[in-house]
Amino acid sequence: MLYKQDNYENASSVLQQALSLARSTGNQRPTADALIWLGHVYRAQCKYTQAEESYTRAQEIYARIGNDQGRANVLHGLGEVYCVQSKYTQAEKSYTQAQEIFARIGDDLGRANALRGLGELYRVQSKYTQAAESYAQAQEIYARIGNGMGRAYTLEGLGNVYRAQSKYTEAEESLTRAHEIHGRIGNDQGRANALRGLGHVYRDQSKYTEAEQSYTRAQEIYARIGADLGRANMLRGIGHLRRSQGRNVEAAVHYTEAKDLYAQIGIADDVEDVSRWLAVVLPDQHSSTTSGS
Repeated sequence: MLYKQDNYENASSVLQQALSLARSTGNQRPTADALIWLGHVYRAQCKYTQAEESYTRAQEIYARIGNDQGRANVLHGLGEVYCVQSKYTQAEKSYTQAQEIFARIGDDLGRANALRGLGELYRVQSKYTQAAESYAQAQEIYARIGNGMGRAYTLEGLGNVYRAQSKYTEAEESLTRAHEIHGRIGNDQGRANALRGLGHVYRDQSKYTEAEQSYTRAQEIYARIGADLGRANMLRGIGHLRRSQGRNVEAAVHYTEAKDLYAQIGIADDVEDVSRWLAVVLPDQHSSTTSGS
C-alpha cells in the first residue's frame, strides 16, 4: 500500500531521532539501519538525492563492519533509486552486486527481489529477452520459498513484457494470475496494478468495454487505499481509452483531473505528458505539441 505524504513525514521524523540516538551512542549497526530506512522513506517520497545519500552512508558503515546483509539491502535500494531516474548502468550494477551477495549468504528472498529488480530494469529498456530471463529466475525462487506476493509481482512484470511484445494472450494470462494471487493474499495495491495492466492489454486490442471495466475497478481500489499516483495513472489511462474511441471531450476531462493530481503530488514529467495529450484532444484550447504514446 502507498502511504500518504504525512505518514512519510512522520516516519522520517522518527527515523531522524533514531539516527541521532544511534550516533550519540557510537553504535554503528543501528546508525546504518536507521540510514537505510531513511533511504527507503526518501525513495517513497521521490526524494531521490536524499535517498541516494542515506543509502550511500549506510553502505559505507555496513562495509566497514562487514555486514553483507546490510550491504546487499542497500545495493537493492540504490538499484531502485537509479532505475526510477533512468540511470540504467548504475542500476544494473547495483542490482547485480546485490543479487551476488544475497546468493553468497543464502538469502533466497533477497536474491529473488534483486532478480525481479533486474527484470524491471531490462523491461523499461525494452530488453525483453533479458527481462523475461530475470523474471523467470525470480519466479522460480519465489515459488520454491512460497512467497506469493513476489510471485504475483513477477507475473505482473512478465505480463507487461508480453504486452510490449504484442503477445496479448500470454499477457492476459500472466496479469490475471497476478490479480488472483494479490486478491488471495489481500494485497489491494497489487490487485489494482494488475487490473491496470489488464486494462492496457484490452485497450491495445480495442476491447474497450473490458478495458473500461478493468480501469474502473483499479481506480476504485486506488481511491479507497489513498494511492494518489495510482489514481492519477488511471485517470490518464481512461483518458487514453476515451481518445482511442474518438470521445475527445470526455478524454479531456480525465486528462485534466490526472494533470491536477500529478501537480498535487509533484510529478512534473507526468504533468507535462498529460498536458501534451490535452493539446491533442483539444487543439483549439491548447498549444499544439508533438506527443508520444
